[in-house]
Amino acid sequence: MEGVLVTTGIWALFVALALWPPFRSGGPGFVVFLATMTLNEIPLIPLVVLLFAVNDGLPSLTSGEPTGLVSAALAAFAGLGLIWLQVRARTAGPILEAALKGVDGAASSRPAGASGLLGGETWLKGILLPFQRRQRGVQRTRNVRYGPDPRAHLLDVYRGREPSGSRPVLIHLHGGGFVQGGKSREGVVLLNQLAGRGWLCISANYRLRGAGAFPNPLVDAKRVIAWAREHAAEYGADPSQVFLAGASAGGHLAVSAALTSDQARFQPGFEQAETSVRGVIVLYGYLGPRTSEPSSSPAELARPDAPPLLIISGEYDTMVPPEGPRAVAATLRAASLAPVIYAELPQAQHDFDFFASVRARVVANAAEAFLSWALRRPAGPVG
Repeated sequence: MEGVLVTTGIWALFVALALWPPFRSGGPGFVVFLATMTLNEIPLIPLVVLLFAVNDGLPSLTSGEPTGLVSAALAAFAGLGLIWLQVRARTAGPILEAALKGVDGAASSRPAGASGLLGGETWLKGILLPFQRRQRGVQRTRNVRYGPDPRAHLLDVYRGREPSGSRPVLIHLHGGGFVQGGKSREGVVLLNQLAGRGWLCISANYRLRGAGAFPNPLVDAKRVIAWAREHAAEYGADPSQVFLAGASAGGHLAVSAALTSDQARFQPGFEQAETSVRGVIVLYGYLGPRTSEPSSSPAELARPDAPPLLIISGEYDTMVPPEGPRAVAATLRAASLAPVIYAELPQAQHDFDFFASVRARVVANAAEAFLSWALRRPAGPVG
């Protein structure tokens, strides 16, 4: 009976951490993130595991003894909490709708066939296909070399099967704190969705750990842009329609690259390459400084001619607390003539697009709406 009490107690503890994270930053915040990421995004899978665990201990739970009653209460709390974690993912839709309504025309640029950002299909796929990594009709070409480093300078290309000379281009940069991560981890829902709707999508690695000291990853990000512009036509894409998206550390790189398109010092060996972009999406991005060098801080790079930005953070992000991105978004908005949209997803953790979850699919729909609006927008900083 004590074993059932311990099991249900552990489940209840983890669910409580997801519902009310006690630490919001630092080492303890990292532990909370690791403990709750799966529960936050795909809670119905753990719920099934919990039900099996509870079923094995059913005689103890129904014995009527105090230990059994406590175990039953803990199991009920954990089960109901997991259901609520799934339900609250729906809150991402209205928040993102409201954020996009702040920009003329962006809210109406929804994916084809969608009823808002959270339609029935999005909800069902997020629940039934949380581990989806591929999409029918989308080809993925892996490990294309884009730079001199044979291990770090690799990218994957996603595209639909029908050729088109006018595909816009989205480049995705992964997260990992500049020390780990890879091009096949986050953003897969967004990459597949856009590729299936006519975009050319690129997900790129960049230098990490010791080799990832500033400004090397920024140089790599700009090298990817230069590669995309040079090779876009080979993949049936338009080299003048390049956009960036980045997750966590990749968000830092995406913003920094977009704001340094005319700074040749970050393009050693390809100084003359065109590296401007039409828009940027940042998901749970770290946007603080990397070093004491001002140019390592996106806020210090703020400029009037910045491209439009969409920055999405999680309210319960214990890896990158939302206060930081929120403040940087305000700084960029004050300087830029183009829209800077900031949205904070209620109770969302870091890495909310790791799985093909409901929240990840809603965010992908919002990103597509933003990109579709930015495509129609005249190039330049006109608001």
